[in-house]
Amino acid sequence: MPHGPMITKLTKGQQITIPSLIREKLNLKPGSRVEIELRDGDAVIRPIGSDLEAFFAQSRKVKAKQHLTAEQMDQLVEDELH
Repeated sequence: MPHGPMITKLTKGQQITIPSLIREKLNLKPGSRVEIELRDGDAVIRPIGSDLEAFFAQSRKVKAKQHLTAEQMDQLVEDELH
Protein backbone atom coordinates (compact mmCIF):
# COMPACT_ATOMS: atom_id res chain seq x y z
CA MET A 1 0.00 0.00 0.00
CA PRO A 2 1.65 3.23 -1.08
CA HIS A 3 0.37 5.37 1.81
CA GLY A 4 1.89 3.33 4.65
CA PRO A 5 0.22 2.69 8.00
CA MET A 6 -2.97 4.54 8.85
CA ILE A 7 -4.13 5.42 12.35
CA THR A 8 -7.64 4.86 13.63
CA LYS A 9 -9.01 4.71 17.17
CA LEU A 10 -11.08 2.31 19.20
CA THR A 11 -14.49 3.69 20.15
CA LYS A 12 -16.20 3.31 23.53
CA GLY A 13 -18.22 0.55 21.85
CA GLN A 14 -14.97 -1.38 21.14
CA GLN A 15 -15.19 -0.74 17.37
CA ILE A 16 -12.70 0.65 14.88
CA THR A 17 -13.25 2.38 11.56
CA ILE A 18 -11.34 0.89 8.64
CA PRO A 19 -10.00 3.81 6.58
CA SER A 20 -11.76 4.31 3.24
CA LEU A 21 -8.64 3.61 1.15
CA ILE A 22 -8.29 0.18 2.78
CA ARG A 23 -12.05 -0.53 2.50
CA GLU A 24 -11.90 0.29 -1.21
CA LYS A 25 -8.78 -1.84 -1.83
CA LEU A 26 -10.40 -4.80 -0.01
CA ASN A 27 -13.83 -4.16 -1.59
CA LEU A 28 -15.48 -4.00 1.84
CA LYS A 29 -19.09 -2.84 2.04
CA PRO A 30 -21.40 -2.41 5.05
CA GLY A 31 -22.13 -5.90 6.35
CA SER A 32 -18.96 -7.43 4.83
CA ARG A 33 -17.37 -10.03 7.04
CA VAL A 34 -13.69 -9.93 7.91
CA GLU A 35 -11.40 -12.35 9.70
CA ILE A 36 -9.11 -10.94 12.38
CA GLU A 37 -6.04 -12.89 13.45
CA LEU A 38 -3.41 -12.09 16.06
CA ARG A 39 -0.01 -12.74 14.46
CA ASP A 40 3.26 -11.97 16.27
CA GLY A 41 1.58 -9.23 18.32
CA ASP A 42 -0.11 -7.64 15.29
CA ALA A 43 -3.79 -7.76 14.33
CA VAL A 44 -4.20 -8.93 10.72
CA ILE A 45 -7.57 -8.23 9.06
CA ARG A 46 -8.59 -10.18 5.94
CA PRO A 47 -11.85 -10.03 4.03
CA ILE A 48 -13.83 -13.25 3.88
CA GLY A 49 -14.37 -14.27 0.27
CA SER A 50 -17.71 -14.18 -1.52
CA ASP A 51 -17.92 -18.01 -1.49
CA LEU A 52 -17.94 -17.98 2.29
CA GLU A 53 -20.44 -15.09 2.32
CA ALA A 54 -22.74 -17.20 0.12
CA PHE A 55 -22.33 -20.13 2.56
CA PHE A 56 -23.33 -17.91 5.50
CA ALA A 57 -26.37 -16.68 3.57
CA GLN A 58 -27.45 -20.26 2.73
CA SER A 59 -26.87 -21.50 6.29
CA ARG A 60 -29.33 -18.91 7.66
CA LYS A 61 -32.09 -20.61 5.64
CA VAL A 62 -31.50 -24.09 7.09
CA LYS A 63 -34.10 -25.17 9.61
CA ALA A 64 -33.00 -27.32 12.52
CA LYS A 65 -34.37 -30.88 12.64
CA GLN A 66 -33.80 -31.00 16.39
CA HIS A 67 -33.68 -28.22 18.92
CA LEU A 68 -30.52 -28.76 20.95
CA THR A 69 -28.77 -26.51 23.42
CA ALA A 70 -25.12 -25.60 22.88
CA GLU A 71 -24.21 -27.95 25.73
CA GLN A 72 -26.07 -30.84 24.09
CA MET A 73 -24.32 -30.19 20.78
CA ASP A 74 -20.94 -30.06 22.55
CA GLN A 75 -21.72 -33.40 24.22
CA LEU A 76 -22.69 -35.01 20.91
CA VAL A 77 -19.41 -33.86 19.34
CA GLU A 78 -17.45 -35.06 22.36
CA ASP A 79 -19.17 -38.48 22.20
CA GLU A 80 -18.29 -38.80 18.49
CA LEU A 81 -14.64 -37.95 19.11
CA HIS A 82 -14.20 -40.59 21.82
